[in-house]
Amino acid sequence: MLLAALLLGISPFQTPKVEPGEPKLAASWKITDKAVDESSGLGASRLAPATYYTHNDSGDVARFFRFDKRGTITGVFRLSNVKAIDWEDMEVATVNGKNFIYLGDTGDNARSRNEIFVHRVAEPSLRDETGVIENIQTYTFVYPDRKNDCEALLVNPSDGSIWFVTKARDQKSSVYVARNPKPGSVQKLELVFDDLKINTGGLGGNLITGGSVSPDGKKVILKTYSGGYLYSVDQEFGDWVKSKPIPVQYPLEKQGEAVCFSNDNAFLISSSEGSPCPISVFAVPSGTSR
Repeated sequence: MLLAALLLGISPFQTPKVEPGEPKLAASWKITDKAVDESSGLGASRLAPATYYTHNDSGDVARFFRFDKRGTITGVFRLSNVKAIDWEDMEVATVNGKNFIYLGDTGDNARSRNEIFVHRVAEPSLRDETGVIENIQTYTFVYPDRKNDCEALLVNPSDGSIWFVTKARDQKSSVYVARNPKPGSVQKLELVFDDLKINTGGLGGNLITGGSVSPDGKKVILKTYSGGYLYSVDQEFGDWVKSKPIPVQYPLEKQGEAVCFSNDNAFLISSSEGSPCPISVFAVPSGTSR
């Protein structure tokens, strides 16, 4: 899957190249539980520090995992009556004072899907170690122009809008939004930005594999196979697509596909597919993006 994407996704540098090297890590560990073998999304709990969530790529059932700073799985949660087609990213966000987990079933390597889905559930209590979640809100979306492969899901905590950043098609990535997502109906996404210039350098440098919004809503991070970009939000959340990004180094990873902010906005957490699953924590880069 990665090789095919790389063969189709090489393009000239369009944005600041990420310099070779790795960031200084604040912490690192591994999830050794073999149930987590293709970490494709990450999210930080809003209920406690150093508590995180992840889920597998396509091929798993509709479930997600909670883990701690030692890599120990502390909870496994399955969504009732939900089929996981190709889960590619997740987001944890506090919207209207409530903590939610958003799970993006948005992957489409063949670009053949008529619809994509986002499932929203309340963040489980830290007392819960396992369970089947019955209360699920499922949002169904269609693109307004073409079918896309999408691996980056963003949620604006100020209004609950859901944003999608596609994985390079025809040498470009596009940004779409559902400004007022409603479960139970099919909604057409709005195209916000048709060609988000992305290339962090190296193989897969223009292929966006994950993204996240800081808990305070002031930063957006995007990740590729060779690095990433940090964007700033100005007056309105959507301003991030117009800001000049700060290049971000990531740890050397086998196939890095997930990233999130810590719940205090200070750190980035990154993971890679594979078992054991490596988790890296490093400081959010400083600087200005405008």
